[in-house]
Amino acid sequence: MMVDLHHMRHFVAVAEELHFGRAASRLHMAQPPLSQSIKRLETALGFPLFVRTQRRVELTPAGHVFLNEARRTLQQADDSIRMARRAASEDLAEITVTFTSAALYRVLPAALRAHRERFPMVEVRLDERSTDAQLQGLLEGTVDVGFVTPPLKTESGLEVEVIDRDRFCLAVPRTSRLATGKPVGLAELSHESFVLFPHVQGPSLHSQLMSACRKAGFVPRVRQEARQMHTILSLVAADMGVAFVPEGARSMQVEGVAMVPLEGMPDDLTWDLAIVWKPRGVRRAPGAFLETVRSLSSRSRQPGHNAWS
Repeated sequence: MMVDLHHMRHFVAVAEELHFGRAASRLHMAQPPLSQSIKRLETALGFPLFVRTQRRVELTPAGHVFLNEARRTLQQADDSIRMARRAASEDLAEITVTFTSAALYRVLPAALRAHRERFPMVEVRLDERSTDAQLQGLLEGTVDVGFVTPPLKTESGLEVEVIDRDRFCLAVPRTSRLATGKPVGLAELSHESFVLFPHVQGPSLHSQLMSACRKAGFVPRVRQEARQMHTILSLVAADMGVAFVPEGARSMQVEGVAMVPLEGMPDDLTWDLAIVWKPRGVRRAPGAFLETVRSLSSRSRQPGHNAWS
């Protein structure tokens, strides 16, 4: 005889109640069939699960061990059913959204709030990754929508749409000579140490920043690298250097950091944010999420309106 989930549920009920009558009532069945089910289970396992007397029912040592494992198995089975139902139903779908840290203070929080209001039963799984790692996940089919830093090295088989474009400013320690609020020219930074995101996180943008500095007459002395914007600003506050950050980062208001306007940056050098997805075979749930993001992006471009807040 095979041990199935049906018998495991019977066993767990008896083990938790330690009374066949109460367990039968809990399972909405008669007591004799429940007793027969437990006996068949014990026969299949080859050892007793309970010690039965006229006055009480107790678990054997093996029964205690089997109870823990049976609970884990039943929980896994329930989770599997729940996830399969979500995958089978468009209304109970689950989507995977990946992002770079820049999306956290721009579009992503507002998009999640708006999408949850429209589709409260859709589960959104979030995972912070570099742009290259997101593209790999999209091509492999493990990611539905990504928030990336363009331009991209490869877009084969993927659809890319820029949703936000931000100019650069300079984050400096409050104690810095540059923290006057006056614009700072790019060439004035030749003797400064920098906190910068690693090249692998945004290869194209990283290269553009390096090129702009070289044209201004210097190569940035990168003292520390950090992936997350809050980490970058915290390191600036710790006097580890200055940092190129998008204007939108002003909203983070990290103590000990001053935001200073930049002069001399190329007009076409902006910190862009794009959504990327694999259009072939896109499911309805990811498609609806893309529509939510697009609607917020459209509203944010209207004069005097901030859709991200």
